[in-house]
Amino acid sequence: MSLISGPVRRAKIWSIAASDCSAGAGIQADLTMARALDTDCATLICAITAQNSQGVQAIEVLSRAMLEQQWQSLNADGWPQAIKIGWLPPGSLLLPWLLEKLQEYSGPVIWDPVLSASQGGLPQANWPPAALLRLLQRVDVLTPNLAEAQALLGLLQPQDDEYNRPLRDCAATATATASAAALQALGVKHVLITGGDRDQAGRAESEKWIQDTFFAAPPNASAVAFSDQLPGPELLRSFAFRHRRLPLQAHGTGCHLASAIACGLAQGYTLYDALTRAVAAVRLAIRSASERANGYHNAWARPLNDSLADDWPQVVPLQHRAAAVHFPRLPQPLGLYGLVDNLPHLKRLLALGIDSLQWRVKNPADDHKAQTAQAIRCAAEANVPLFINDDWELALELGALGVHLGQEDLLTADLQALAEAGIALGISTHSDWEIARARGVNPSYIAFGPVFTPLSKVLRYQPLGTEVLTLWATRFSDQRLTCIGGITAANIAQVMASGVGSVAIVTELADDEALPQRLADLRQCIPALEKL
Repeated sequence: MSLISGPVRRAKIWSIAASDCSAGAGIQADLTMARALDTDCATLICAITAQNSQGVQAIEVLSRAMLEQQWQSLNADGWPQAIKIGWLPPGSLLLPWLLEKLQEYSGPVIWDPVLSASQGGLPQANWPPAALLRLLQRVDVLTPNLAEAQALLGLLQPQDDEYNRPLRDCAATATATASAAALQALGVKHVLITGGDRDQAGRAESEKWIQDTFFAAPPNASAVAFSDQLPGPELLRSFAFRHRRLPLQAHGTGCHLASAIACGLAQGYTLYDALTRAVAAVRLAIRSASERANGYHNAWARPLNDSLADDWPQVVPLQHRAAAVHFPRLPQPLGLYGLVDNLPHLKRLLALGIDSLQWRVKNPADDHKAQTAQAIRCAAEANVPLFINDDWELALELGALGVHLGQEDLLTADLQALAEAGIALGISTHSDWEIARARGVNPSYIAFGPVFTPLSKVLRYQPLGTEVLTLWATRFSDQRLTCIGGITAANIAQVMASGVGSVAIVTELADDEALPQRLADLRQCIPALEKL
C-alpha cells in the first residue's frame, strides 16, 4: 500500500447553508458526507443554529457583509466543481444577494430546499416569490420531499395566468409526478422528490420499500451544466429509485443527499450516476446513524466502499412500478460465455466445451429465424444455456431459454411477457445507474463492461478496469454476473480474481485454426462447469 505524501488534488464543492451545533444536518452534514466521498468541501455559513435531535431552539442569521466576505474568501481559492445549497434564511436578506453571486458561477447548483426542521423550530419561509422563482430556475437539481415541493409551489403565489395552470393542476392531486410537472412548468430543471410516503395514486407505500422519484429536465430546458449528461434515448427521463426501508429514523438525510449529489457531479460522474451513488450513500448513512436517546438519530456518512448490495437502489420506471417482474435464477454461473453469430461457429464451440453462449447476429439474413431455431436446438441438446441477443420477440416465439438485452432494449421489450414465459434475462450495464436499472427488473444475470478496451467494437463507455470490476463483483455477489470487453488469455487471470465468476468473450473465441488452443488457455483460469 502506497502512502500519500504531498497535496492531493480533489474535486471541490461549496456548501451554502446553516451550521448545526449537533452535527446532524446543515454544514456539518455536508462536511462529513464530502469527507466520506473524498471530496473537498468549503463552506459559506449563512446562519448559526442551536439545535439537536429534538428540534431547532435558536437561529442567528449572519449579516450580508459577512456573507459577501465568505464568498470572496472562497472565490480567492478558485471555483468549485459544484455548489450545494441548504437552508436559507427567510425574507429578502440573502436570496437577492445569492442570485446575484450565482450569476458569476457556471457550474451545477444543487438545492435541498429545507422549509422546516423535521422536529420543528425553523421560522416559516417567506422568500419574495419573484426571487424564489429565479433561484428555482437557476438550480440544476432540486431535491425536496413531497411536502417541500408542495410548499414551494404555494410560496410562489402566482400573480399572473402564466403560472396559474400548473399550480392549479398540482393542487388537484398531491403527488410527486404532479408536483414535479408544476415545478418544471415554471422553469425548474431536474427534480428529485425524496420520500416514499405516497405512491402515484396517493396510497401508502409498502412498509418494505421507500422510493425517490426523479424527473429529468424537459428536452427544451436550459440545463447548461449537464449539456453532456442529459439522458439519451436509451435512458428513462423519469423513474423511481426504490430501496429497502430501514427500521429507524435519522436526522439530516436531505442534507446528506444533496451534498452527495454535488460530490458526485464534482468528481465527474454523470448526473444519473451521481444520483444513484447519492441515494446509496444516504441509505448507508442511515444504516450507520449515530444514536440519540429520543430515537431520532444523526445520519452518519461513510465511504461508499463500505456499502452493501441492499444500500444500492433499484431503478423502476414510474409507469411500471406496480408490476414487479422476476426472471429465472440460473442454477450455475455462466462460466466461459461465448458470443457467436453463425451455426458452424456455435457448433464448434459446443464441441470444444463452452459453458454458455449468446446468439448475437447483427445483420440477420432471410433465414435468420430458422438459423436461430437450430441454434436453440443445438445448445439444448448439448445442455448449454443459450441467450438470444436483443430479439426478445423471436426469443418468445421460439421458446428460447434466455434473452440478453441492452439498456435501450429495456424501454421497449415486453418484460412481463418474457417473465411469464419463464425466459431467463441478462442485461448489459456500464455504470452505477445502469446496474440499478438492471436490478430493478430482477434479471437472471447482469453483465458488466467493458472491462478493457473492446476488441470487437467501439463503445462510448470508458473501460472499467479490474478495480471497479472487483468492487461491483463483491457488492453485487447476490446476482449471477458476467463481464465483457477486451478479455483475452493474457488478462483473464486478473479478471477472474475479481470474483465475477464468468467472462463473455468475442474476439478471443474467433472461429479460426488457433481457437482450440486459445480456449484451452482460457480454461486455465476458468474451469469447465459441471453439466446439470
